[in-house]
Amino acid sequence: MNDDLHRVEDVAKKYGVSVNEVVADPGRYGLPAAAITRHNNACRTQEGLNASAKAKDERNNHPEVFLLKYQPEAFGGEGAAAIAMGNPDTAAHTAVLVKGLGTGVREGTLSNPDGVRLYQESSRADGGKRTAVVMWVGYDAPNTVADPGLYEPNMARTGGQALAADVNALAVTHHADVPSHVTVVGHSYGSTTVSDAAAAYGMHADDVVLVGSPGTDLAHSAADFHLSPGGRLYVGAASGDAVTWSPGSVTGPGLIGPTLGGLGADPSVDGFGATRFKAEVPGYTGDPVYDHSHYFDDGSESLFSIADMVSGHGDALQHDGMTAHHRGEYGMGEWFDPEALRSATTGHRHSGPAG
Repeated sequence: MNDDLHRVEDVAKKYGVSVNEVVADPGRYGLPAAAITRHNNACRTQEGLNASAKAKDERNNHPEVFLLKYQPEAFGGEGAAAIAMGNPDTAAHTAVLVKGLGTGVREGTLSNPDGVRLYQESSRADGGKRTAVVMWVGYDAPNTVADPGLYEPNMARTGGQALAADVNALAVTHHADVPSHVTVVGHSYGSTTVSDAAAAYGMHADDVVLVGSPGTDLAHSAADFHLSPGGRLYVGAASGDAVTWSPGSVTGPGLIGPTLGGLGADPSVDGFGATRFKAEVPGYTGDPVYDHSHYFDDGSESLFSIADMVSGHGDALQHDGMTAHHRGEYGMGEWFDPEALRSATTGHRHSGPAG
């Protein structure tokens, strides 16, 4: 990565011009366009490393930061990379976070604050045990709502294969004398990618968390995730998140599916086999996708709950009053969401070990 950064800088110094001038017209200074792609993605990656290094654990210390994957020319120049906060080789608990729409190195996903928030809250819930959170940007995700790929599962399936390989590689380098608990967290289209990684490509995870899911594609029930013995599938779906009403198996409000997608089963419905946790978002904005972007807000029901799972304390959800009823419970149709009947709560933070 450093070579990609310095190559353009060195050329700029050689010709006495700015880096921006070289980037704007690389051929004039003897550089191919690929060198600029690599330079730009190296800059985005460095920004991600810098943002990750500012995270703080339960003792207010900054974590070690590692670049686990770096492919700056992948996916037509969008790039692929993975950054770890904390050392996955020695961590007792490791989470791999997979984002959805708009994910890419070029798009700045490595600097998305959701990863830092997850690391910080999980560290507080971990009780002093070593925690690692990997921000995984390793697949070609749909770019915008106008991208046809958003409405079909092919990108999730291809990404799922890459994700499974990278998650399974964590076990190869993990120290044998340290117990390992791996949780894979998928948000939005990333939840579909995680589902396919587990259902079709042999991803080995202890627990899986899906939030804001538009559908689980090749996974038709929790059993299809093939989790480790004792492992659980967890799902967070705000009642006001229109994306979670889009899975193809949902009726009623799910009729908006043709507009928003619909990539398989809704994991939040009764009978799918997942443990649903509270993930309501305070306030009503009238925006049908506002809630979709707030699952990792500090103090939120969702982030607090996910930290319980990442720290190996999924059983604390019941103790903390953070489990939620499934859609379609009480003999109602899948369009009925009991969570819509209550107000969201805030101020949820761990001050020590979960539970």
